Amino acid sequence: MFKCYKDVMQTFVIAVGPIQIISYPTVKWLGIRTGLSLPTGWELFWQLLVYFVIEDFSNYWIHRMLHCKWAFEKIHKVHHEYSAPIGLSAPYAHWAEILILGFPAFLGPALVPGHITTYWLWFILRQLEAIETHSGYDFPWSPTKYIPFYGGPAYHDYHHYVGERSQSNFASVFTYCDYIYGTHKGYQYRTQMSKKNSTHAFIAQDYKME
Repeated sequence: MFKCYKDVMQTFVIAVGPIQIISYPTVKWLGIRTGLSLPTGWELFWQLLVYFVIEDFSNYWIHRMLHCKWAFEKIHKVHHEYSAPIGLSAPYAHWAEILILGFPAFLGPALVPGHITTYWLWFILRQLEAIETHSGYDFPWSPTKYIPFYGGPAYHDYHHYVGERSQSNFASVFTYCDYIYGTHKGYQYRTQMSKKNSTHAFIAQDYKME
């Protein structure tokens, strides 16, 4: 746990810190508003939705690329050190991966500039989602349960459980890319077999009780 915390802080200083320093001129260049005219609720909603969809689609393909042999061994292997992830392991990764996967997060605001508060809220929500997804616990009261095509902890846990060999569950937030491009089948099969085995276990237990 301490190593995870130490390495995450070190990566933030080395990789994320410089990005934060140059973020202000970048924000101005992209046309993101910083004035007192705050965005409406509707503007917040549709822009955040666009950011999530753009980031999710881009992240899916980059994540798949990181599972090719060279990229996994040189970069992505660090993130997969946790086969059963915890919340803090969400940003636990090689510094190059932080930069590579950071690009899709900036792509949405670059294509659809909004207000600086929308920009901040987007990164807060995305980090909270990543922490929940890597928490290893399926929170029964989480509002994300009402989001269509949302992956969640159980979905992403399978990806970490399989590790380097994983060709399933590449999605970062939503699951639609996995279903469209056929990378959901491993998880789907495991889920079906788990339900089948659970049913057999209950039946066997019933026989024992008789």
